Amino acid sequence: MGARRFSRVSAVFLFLAISVAAQNDPARAAPALSPTARLAAAKTAYLKNAGGSEIPFNVISESVEGWGRFQIVGTPEKADIIIEVTAPETNSGIAISSGTSTDPRTGLPAESTTSTRELQVERINLIVYDARSKMALWSASEQPKGGLRHRSRQDKVVEASQKLVSKFRERVEPEPAK
Repeated sequence: MGARRFSRVSAVFLFLAISVAAQNDPARAAPALSPTARLAAAKTAYLKNAGGSEIPFNVISESVEGWGRFQIVGTPEKADIIIEVTAPETNSGIAISSGTSTDPRTGLPAESTTSTRELQVERINLIVYDARSKMALWSASEQPKGGLRHRSRQDKVVEASQKLVSKFRERVEPEPAK
């Protein structure tokens, strides 16, 4: 009977030890945070240009830095969140193509050159990731309006970039309901 009692006591102590260890395990102790809660809890951010034009990245970077909500850090390892910007390449908006066709009047080959204005601009994407889990916490994109002149297209890209920052700010710090 003594050995049996000893094994029961051992089993109880073993169970208690496992329970205490499970409570001290940070992975078990902390409940999973929602993406909104993770954004609200973030203090540091790393800004990443994932490709394309520098204009949207610069506008978004300056806006986030000027906001003052996050401390901007130099490496993703030091950040709570990663703010990634992907933007279209800057181009002149003019596409030139040339080809050879047959002149219907003479039947001889005739070379032709055409130029067209490209009015459609690709979307600008802003994605915010949790720096540790790499889980996307928030994302949005904006389609800049086209323009015939280079300066007009650049202005539209700046406007679209500013809209993205406004959407992000609204998500992180929503205005109170009236």
